[in-house]
Parts: sequence; C-alpha cells; structure tokens
Amino acid sequence: MGYKPKMFYPKQSKNELYQRLVTQLQNLSIPFVDDFSASLKDSDYVLDSIFGFSFTGSIRDPFPPVIEALAHSPIPVLAVDSPSSWNIEEGPPKEGPGKDYNPAALISLTAPKPLVGWFRGRHFVGGRFLPTGTAAKYGLDIPSYQGVDQIVEVPTGGEGRKL
Repeated sequence: MGYKPKMFYPKQSKNELYQRLVTQLQNLSIPFVDDFSASLKDSDYVLDSIFGFSFTGSIRDPFPPVIEALAHSPIPVLAVDSPSSWNIEEGPPKEGPGKDYNPAALISLTAPKPLVGWFRGRHFVGGRFLPTGTAAKYGLDIPSYQGVDQIVEVPTGGEGRKL
C-alpha cells in the first residue's frame, strides 16, 4: 500500500548537493532505474523535475527521448515549476523535444512563473513561505491559502496561450 517511487537520473552530477540527495534517496531505499520508457509502463504518475526553471539552451542527450516520452505518456505527468524543455518566459518550444508536451498538472513552487500563460491543465502553487512584503516588492501574485494548507489550486486560463 502507498507509493513506490523510482528515480530516473541518467546523467549524475558531481555537485555535492546532488550527490547528497542521491545518498538520501538510497538511504530511503528508493530504486534508481535506467530505462525510462520501460519504467513508465508500471507507473501511476510521473513527476517531471528534470530541469530547473532557470534551464536555458538546447536539450542534449540523453534527454530528448525522455521529454518525447513525457509528451506522449498515457499516464499523468506532474511538472515541478516548469515542464522540462519549456522556456520560463516564452513557454513551450516551437520545435524539437517538448513542442507537443503539456503535462496534466503544473506545481509551481513559491509563485507561478510566466510560462503558466501557455499551460493547459491543473495548476497548483505550493510553498507558503514567501513573506507578503517580499511578494509585493517583486510584484508576485501569491494565491490565498485555506487554513494551514501548503498548496492551493489556481486557474490557468486553460487555453494554452499567453494570458
């Protein structure tokens, strides 16, 4: 009963922070998988956190086939902060890996990013730790949370165009 997470991490970093995160997952007995497409077949959900929202440049191997698999996944994909391959300001790429990718849900950490204007699907904002003054200083639109909830669903416009 419960979730049985797996980690696909094909290009491991030498960065100490990432190495410590790998150790944490290993200590939690979370298995690492080598074949993303095969792993999809026995998954209920996919959490897309391949690239951070500051990612720029072209997508290099081994990631193009992974992003194509996400785009055509029969199971729900939940993207964290930014669907992999999307530009934070300009949304999905016009061509190449990810041009047809729109996950089932987007989970924005702290605040929605500009790319949400192109997103079609359910949108959640999580991370209730940004002080009101900081949000106001940077003009961030922070949703209202109910009670002690740490996540809130917000509308997206639903048409996949810039708002």
